[in-house]
Amino acid sequence: MRALKALVIVMGVLILAGMAVVGTTLVKRALNPGTPRRMSAAAERGPPSSGSAAERPYGPVEIALPPGARILRTSPVGRRLIVELELAGGGERLLVVELESGALLGTIDLKPQP
Repeated sequence: MRALKALVIVMGVLILAGMAVVGTTLVKRALNPGTPRRMSAAAERGPPSSGSAAERPYGPVEIALPPGARILRTSPVGRRLIVELELAGGGERLLVVELESGALLGTIDLKPQP
């Protein structure tokens, strides 16, 4: 009976400690909403830069869109820009662009099921 009482007390203390950590994290994020979150390793990967993009501008970049395609939205993810396109024949395409160089890294076609 004594061991059970000790176990319940220890578990209660652990629950309170966990709630304190969660509460502290919520308060910190609420006070600093502009703080960047940790991104995935795939989004962080890329060649190391020897200076900021402002120091090394890459000039105008042209990326050809398929005929009739329409840009739905763009989303920056780390050092990448994801451009979502709606294709004229149905379906969507994602373009992955490196922000530091403006290079098109790849495309992902999303096709509707019949």
